[in-house]
Amino acid sequence: MKLIYTFSTIALVALLGAGCDSTPKGSVASDGEANIVSLFKAGKGVRFCEETRMLFGLQVTEVIEKSIPHRVRKTAQVYRESRGANAAEALARLSAEEAGKLRAGQQVNVISANGGREISGTLVRLDSQTLATLGHVEALIEFADPEQHCPMGSFLTLIFTNRETKTALLVPESALLTSADGSYVFTVNETYLTRTCVKAGAAANGLVAIEDGLYAGDSVASEGINDLWLVELSALKGGTPCCPVPKKNADK
Repeated sequence: MKLIYTFSTIALVALLGAGCDSTPKGSVASDGEANIVSLFKAGKGVRFCEETRMLFGLQVTEVIEKSIPHRVRKTAQVYRESRGANAAEALARLSAEEAGKLRAGQQVNVISANGGREISGTLVRLDSQTLATLGHVEALIEFADPEQHCPMGSFLTLIFTNRETKTALLVPESALLTSADGSYVFTVNETYLTRTCVKAGAAANGLVAIEDGLYAGDSVASEGINDLWLVELSALKGGTPCCPVPKKNADK
């Protein structure tokens, strides 16, 4: 990953000669350590203090617990494209548990691979005869596609909203850091902001569900996370992030 210094990061190097925990005057940082490194402590994270709050525009928000509609995201393939007044049709594979929470006739959000257009569709039929032989239930979806954006054989994303609700932990989408090796948030850990691995779920209305990795009542950075990530990379010299904090296990 190529490291790009933002203005605030450059300002940090120039202005925070002492850092949050200042080095006594007259002492020398070992191995030519840059001032920015003093903000990061391996195993802890980036120091959470007034200087970092001001320079990075940090904002912190509490993780909230809320009941939300249960959504299932599946991939479907178009097997009959729209022709004239006839709707397009697609098939998706569902587990028996997933199919049991859905009903024929309900609305389905259909997202095309071509430009990510969102279309309203209908779950026409659930065919459970395939369960014994193929191990899944086939769902037939119809949707209007008069401009034929979804040709036969193309793939779609379906979002089913079933009749149940579930309790979810929610954070702002701006709090989520997505990298090649997973999703993270920066949690408040006493006087540090610690990068923590999480499992992110569905997002809606500016919030994203966190399925694993956080507890209700935890606090996370909701603004300034890119600068926190840059500080960590800078401190580790070479752009390789440190080992993330293990996920919290609610069963323990």
